[in-house]
Amino acid sequence: MPKAVPEYLGLYRERLHPAGTPDGVDGWWEVTDEESAVAVAADMVVQLEAAGWPVLDRLLTAGGMLDQVRCGDLGYMKQANFDVFFARAEALLLMDQGPSDLLEKNLRHAREHCIATQHENAKKFDEWVRAQARGAA
Repeated sequence: MPKAVPEYLGLYRERLHPAGTPDGVDGWWEVTDEESAVAVAADMVVQLEAAGWPVLDRLLTAGGMLDQVRCGDLGYMKQANFDVFFARAEALLLMDQGPSDLLEKNLRHAREHCIATQHENAKKFDEWVRAQARGAA
């Protein structure tokens, strides 16, 4: 594991966009002068209140991240396109509860459905999660 956790290792990824940005468009705020900076800052606060803080609050509650994984929605990542990732994520979130049938089901799915070039990493992940689960029991 790296010494610092970069953004791409996070489970939930979603960006906030300026008000009025159409769905599916990666809009950005533009600051060109003091007046636009004030307007952008005000809109950022609105977007954080509407779509940022509620998601963060939900994800940080007990079981919130696990519920989000089970819903198949991690922002940009959806389970339909990242099935193995979601199985690994759920296993990771379950390991502190000790060994279980559900943990085993997720680990087995992640091992059996990973791409060929990921077999060694899948094996290492599986072993590490199992060790953590045994230690939690």
